[in-house]
Amino acid sequence: MNFKPKRIKERIEPIKTDPYRAVYYAIYNLKSRWPEAEPYIIKDPFWASAYAYHILRSRWPEAEPVILKGAKASSNYAKNVLKERWPEAEPIIMTDPDAALNYAIGVLKRRWPEAEDVIKQSRSYPIYYKGYFKI
Repeated sequence: MNFKPKRIKERIEPIKTDPYRAVYYAIYNLKSRWPEAEPYIIKDPFWASAYAYHILRSRWPEAEPVILKGAKASSNYAKNVLKERWPEAEPIIMTDPDAALNYAIGVLKRRWPEAEDVIKQSRSYPIYYKGYFKI
């Protein structure tokens, strides 16, 4: 098959503008950064966090204000990218039971008393949190 450059561009454009598809394309096809898609990826907290982890393999400071809008994205970013506590994100992480549980176990590696009322709402609470911290 002989694709003309214009046809390839027409096929790539919808991928580039969809954060989900753009991140997957960067991971599995480009296997590297895709600067042209970053303005679209950076609009979605979850996919910006995933892009920082899978592609950049480091902090993405420009995306952090957006990532902070998503509890699960913030928890995953702290755990997988920062690999340390992210105090600025803790108020948003505390709004989601699963994100808070993930943050306590994966980042803090200790009980998180301030978030335990929220964590108890997670279906995984009895198995993971109570088991991990032997409570």
